Amino acid sequence: MEKDSSGSTGSGAVNREGVLEKMLEEEVVKRHDAERAAEGLRRRMQLLEAEVLDLRQASDWKKGSVLCTAAGDDGTAVSTVGDAECADSSDSALKIENHRLREFVKRQNALIDVLRRQKVLLEASAAVNISVRDFDKQLEIHKV
Repeated sequence: MEKDSSGSTGSGAVNREGVLEKMLEEEVVKRHDAERAAEGLRRRMQLLEAEVLDLRQASDWKKGSVLCTAAGDDGTAVSTVGDAECADSSDSALKIENHRLREFVKRQNALIDVLRRQKVLLEASAAVNISVRDFDKQLEIHKV
């Protein structure tokens, strides 16, 4: 096992170790907060996607009924545009919205990937710093 060396150099290493560990903990907390925020945004985006889809369908239905029908002479609704054309326009609008939302999801996933990579780099950096500290301790022990 490791032996703690007492002296002025040992306390400096301990202080540096404490500072590095505190920095690591702060970065881990920041990362967890960012991941929670990203997950919350992802859930919110899914809810908004569903809401937008419902609103678009309702809006398209209202627009479709206004655009695709006109009042006949006797007050009845008469189709002025073929039902297939109305369905095609609403389908294309939904496809465009779906594509836009998919692009948004891709960007969010890319941000999450960046956060994960930063986490890995931060953990590797902390491991290197701890290894350097341990190496310095062993070097001091062998010098004495």
